[in-house]
Amino acid sequence: MEIDRILYPVESLGPGKRVVVWTIGCSKHCKNCSNKELWEKNNKKDIPSYKVLDLIKNICKSEQVDGITFTGGDPFEQKDELIKIIEGLDGFCEDILVYTGYTEKELYDLLSEEETEKVKTLVSVLIEGPYVDELNDNVSCLKGSSNQRIIIYNKNLCPIYNEYIKQGRKIQNFYVKNRAISVGIHNKED
Repeated sequence: MEIDRILYPVESLGPGKRVVVWTIGCSKHCKNCSNKELWEKNNKKDIPSYKVLDLIKNICKSEQVDGITFTGGDPFEQKDELIKIIEGLDGFCEDILVYTGYTEKELYDLLSEEETEKVKTLVSVLIEGPYVDELNDNVSCLKGSSNQRIIIYNKNLCPIYNEYIKQGRKIQNFYVKNRAISVGIHNKED
């Protein structure tokens, strides 16, 4: 799977301390996307799925991990690897959140019936829909624009997510290998 970065602990892309995985590749090319550097595929950053899974599991074993977030790019542009990793995480973490620029209907048209059932069973929360700059209302802490939807498949997590959403947008800054990385859903003017 082509991965740009994996960070922990991230508290600005879902409730609690999270492992966040940024995948590479997105064909949507949304205007004013916050991660344009992740649009184009980069096979130099291709990591076998089992190594990504092992890294996430090792973090889960040694740290307090409240959730795992996949973002990008668009994780579903590498759907086979994403589903393998999510299947491998079953039992390690109850809260798996995935961002995608596909609408739910487009996503399920892309996936087989079996893959759709795996997503609905193994993904706790799906943030779906393309980023639309004109609809960035600077409000939701999980959505960049108001057209996007938060779909909670794991209903047990509704109270946690409802409380998290009330807190508003958060930004965290990380400094990794001489590179500053700003993490979270940014306001339009940022």
